[in-house]
Amino acid sequence: MNEKITRPNGISIRALASMTMFCAGLCLVPSGIALHSTSHHGAIKWSHLFMSIHNVAAFLFLIAAIGHVILNYRLLIKYMRKKVGESTLFKRELLMALIVVSGLVMIAAVHVLFMS
Repeated sequence: MNEKITRPNGISIRALASMTMFCAGLCLVPSGIALHSTSHHGAIKWSHLFMSIHNVAAFLFLIAAIGHVILNYRLLIKYMRKKVGESTLFKRELLMALIVVSGLVMIAAVHVLFMS
């Protein structure tokens, strides 16, 4: 399980997938905030710029995440099998997180539907 997947030039594909996800994730937050703030002020050029940055970063994040899961499939399965017995430890926290996240998403959706 400790095998390294590398190309002939010595670049680790697993590390590349992880670092691509990290860098794209870093781009998603500020571009999303900037996109949200420029969309309300009629700044069409800026809005388009931030939308392009956000979309490219999201696409790269998605591709890197898929690659990350494929490259670490065996490790992820092993980890999940190990944690199945421990799943009862976090039931309350999982339920609370699910309620909070779902609630905030629904509030945002209702706000957009009824305030526009």
